[in-house]
Amino acid sequence: MSESKPSSAVHVARGASYIFLQNVAMNAMMVVSFSILARLITPIEMGAMAVLLMVIGASRVLACLGMQSSVTKFIAGSMAKNDRAAAAGVFYQAIRTNLLLSLPIAVAVFWQAEFLSMRLLGMPGSAVLFQVLALDMLVAAGLLPALNSAMLGLQKIKEMSMINLAYMATRQSLIVALTFATRSLLGLVVAWVVSELVVSLAFLTYLRFNIGPFALTFDLKRLVKFSFPLFLQDVANYAYTWFDRVALLTYLPLASLGIYTTAMTAFGVLSGVAAAAGTSLFPAYSTLEGRHGSQVLSDSIKGATRYLCLIGAPLSFGLFSTAKPSLALFVGEAYAEGTLPLMVVSLFFAFTLTSTALAYLPVVLGETMLSFKLTTLNIMLGAASTLILLPSLGMVGASIARGITMTTSLITMMIALRSRIRFRIDLEAFWKSLISSGLMAAVVLLVQAHYYSKYLLPAYVALGGAVYFSILLLLRAIKTQDVKLLGEYLGSRFRFIVQQVDRLTRLARSD
Repeated sequence: MSESKPSSAVHVARGASYIFLQNVAMNAMMVVSFSILARLITPIEMGAMAVLLMVIGASRVLACLGMQSSVTKFIAGSMAKNDRAAAAGVFYQAIRTNLLLSLPIAVAVFWQAEFLSMRLLGMPGSAVLFQVLALDMLVAAGLLPALNSAMLGLQKIKEMSMINLAYMATRQSLIVALTFATRSLLGLVVAWVVSELVVSLAFLTYLRFNIGPFALTFDLKRLVKFSFPLFLQDVANYAYTWFDRVALLTYLPLASLGIYTTAMTAFGVLSGVAAAAGTSLFPAYSTLEGRHGSQVLSDSIKGATRYLCLIGAPLSFGLFSTAKPSLALFVGEAYAEGTLPLMVVSLFFAFTLTSTALAYLPVVLGETMLSFKLTTLNIMLGAASTLILLPSLGMVGASIARGITMTTSLITMMIALRSRIRFRIDLEAFWKSLISSGLMAAVVLLVQAHYYSKYLLPAYVALGGAVYFSILLLLRAIKTQDVKLLGEYLGSRFRFIVQQVDRLTRLARSD
């Protein structure tokens, strides 16, 4: 294997893997703490937690004014031109603006805590939750989004991952400890405030050293003008994220929202894997577009879709086939009703995960209004599907509506981008990964039908992984370029792994 300078594909892969490993570690911590939390609070309180997350999400959208993606794009572009002063100006303008906007929102939530408590939760004595949540808005909405965006723009992905890992360890430990101590959601919300304040201070310290002292040299009007369509996009994205749970809150008891939220949290572990790749691709796309123009993105997009399929499809079908033991083992039988909704969204995700490679392209190309229009269209379709399906099918109907929006999002994005950029999806990797994953899921479900135990979940996962890799070899889905890329990525230290994979792929091709 060559020890020359790593290719751009390896650079992106390493960036994605830092976020991927961060997500794996963070999700592992979250799974452990969430499994404990689910046993400390009731499904009704879990539904109340979902409402609090909706409120904090809305405050983030309003306070950030769409600047997260703008900060990443402008900082990445400025650093590509070695203009550190402009990068610093973007960062500090965003921080100042976000903090100023988050303050009146926090004050409003604090003073209207009693009204929000009765209107949204209907739980006596829960006004204090919104009062503490108001304090969290100053950090979660006023600081953290811009801080993470700046780290991405500087492409300090490894450092960002390390800080976020420490943050997640602190956050989840505090959530468990304080919820156990208070036996209520108050401990959980206090844990949010403390952990987010600590990680914000860590990011601020690191960024001040790497991006330079306080400066407002970047034109705020330019930043706001570029960000406003993205603000509309964030509003649309917020509606896209929460429309199914808002409908559940309207039609069904709070406990049903808690069960559904638990299933979607499990799905979030899966979707976070693809999100890691998308997050890393965004600054990489921005840098390529800034240096060479949009047409050089075609090969990068095809490569991204290839590895999204090969890695994401088995994870999607894997969660589909192990949804029942996963929920039973980690959160308990009280949330068993979430099994079918989790299976539905996992199956839809397997067929639509290539959308991750396309998601940031409108922003990279400067087509911010296009992204907003597409998301708005998909929300309308999703909301209509929810209104039709939820009254008769309940949580399953909401999950099907969520799956429909995933499908329409991919289709509409592909249609819209065709006229703006030449891109290709690796269709061979797509269908081969689907066949391999589908057969893997069938085998795992068949085994569970004959001998089921939630404690056998690790065995089901190991069996599924072995079946998937074997079928990939039989279909000759793993190419020489994949082995070479793996060798470049892992380096000489793990050469023995690459040699074994290379030997197996050669044997499969020789049959």
